[in-house]
Amino acid sequence: MKKEALQPAGVERIYGDVPPFMAAEHVRDAAKLVVDAAVIGMPYDGIATFRGGATRRGPQEIRKFSLLFGGYNFDWDMDVFDTLRLADLGDVDVVPGDNAESYKRFEDKLGAVLGQGAVPFSLGGDHGITYPAMSAVARHHDAPMGLVVFDTHLDLSEALNGDRLTRASPILRICELQHVDPKRVAIIGARGPRNLPDWSPLYRELGISVFPMEQIEQEGIEAVSSTARDVATKDGAHLYVSVDIDSIDPAYAPGTNSPEPGGLTSREIIRGVRVAARDGFAGFDIVEVSPDFDSRSGSTSVLAARIVAEALCCLAASRSGRKDAWRHAHISRGG
Repeated sequence: MKKEALQPAGVERIYGDVPPFMAAEHVRDAAKLVVDAAVIGMPYDGIATFRGGATRRGPQEIRKFSLLFGGYNFDWDMDVFDTLRLADLGDVDVVPGDNAESYKRFEDKLGAVLGQGAVPFSLGGDHGITYPAMSAVARHHDAPMGLVVFDTHLDLSEALNGDRLTRASPILRICELQHVDPKRVAIIGARGPRNLPDWSPLYRELGISVFPMEQIEQEGIEAVSSTARDVATKDGAHLYVSVDIDSIDPAYAPGTNSPEPGGLTSREIIRGVRVAARDGFAGFDIVEVSPDFDSRSGSTSVLAARIVAEALCCLAASRSGRKDAWRHAHISRGG
């Protein structure tokens, strides 16, 4: 039988034309996981504030473009799969319109992944999913947790249209978790007129550390990300890292629910993740990728897949004694 040119030989499919992330093994049952890291899709778009429904196709497009990347990363001079075993569990079976039940199913699946000793890498979906994801991680470790989130918005609404479980509220819900002190929450890249006026006094009252774009402009992404990591991991707290793709300027990532000009560049988000996640982490997610509004080349989904690949490198490097290898792997000093 003639092979289809658009379907790389030997790569299995989760469903339709959707491959596992970076061609990893597809494991349907979390109880059968024997890996270090697991990718989980959460194709949920709850109460949308703009461009409704668009992020539910995020996981499948991120997976497709992840096939552009192999285990070897030139920047690190390292093959991530020499250290990490990776599997893809496919998507959570969400219930459209039922945030609470969808979140419960997601949290249960992450709990099963964590119970097998794997670090969860979640593909959203809207940013509301970070709340059940971090809840699962905090419950599993039963220890202090900290959060570094790259985001345009502070997401501190008590509710949206009467629902407390939406993309407008994840940071406030996370701050209510038993193992989370808001003083260990750091938000990188906040900017623009879509942040509500009551969020600013609230983040100060809670003690959340906010690093706006102006501070990144003045101090640089490395310095800011390093400080944010220190805030989140104070007193040995476990770290969770969340990347909202709208933290990146729409010139680089147009396919998102709430595009906001004036954000991070592709290089800045890659470097920011490398610095924030250099010591490893207990969980990671990327959210708010909206393929229906992306460029024809899929630039947003490509970047999202690259960010997850970089996070995998961070985890592998932290476990193999190669932290920050990207800084010096190929630097030429001249003669």
